[in-house]
Amino acid sequence: MTTARFPAIIVIAALIVSSAGPAAGAPEKPKEQAKVYEEALRGMMGQPFSKVVSMIADWKFVCLDAWEAKNPTAKDVARHNRNKVKFSKKEIAGIFGPGGTFRVVVFRKLVGTDATSIGMIDESGLSTAKDLTINLEKYAVIRAVFKDNVLDLFKVWPVLDQSSLAGGTYLRR
Repeated sequence: MTTARFPAIIVIAALIVSSAGPAAGAPEKPKEQAKVYEEALRGMMGQPFSKVVSMIADWKFVCLDAWEAKNPTAKDVARHNRNKVKFSKKEIAGIFGPGGTFRVVVFRKLVGTDATSIGMIDESGLSTAKDLTINLEKYAVIRAVFKDNVLDLFKVWPVLDQSSLAGGTYLRR
């Protein structure tokens, strides 16, 4: 190997490593990370279902909900809606109106937790429930829509708490 080629090989290897995706040198903040996911998914538009799901799984996301339907009606789609990641009426008409075979997958990834302690002082000056702690889990969420087995549309939410995903109730594990 000559010395002229050696630097070129290092540059090529560095480019390959840096383009490996969100896992390589991933930003810490959820909003910055969400932008990385959006860019990667934008480049995956039109790619097959298995390839996209594999990439999202590599980011350590897990499936929260999945469903499929052929020529779904607005009522069929609304039945699968979740509180914050639901399809609006306009989205339902625009996405599912033309018809086709659809797969919708909602992924989530734990990005942080928050805890707070609460308590009250009653009229006698005594504390009640002072050791009650509420733990809140925060998730990054990706909703991917596949039409005829290729990625057609996606949406990324950088941070949603567990009650936003469950329709106002807390998820217990």
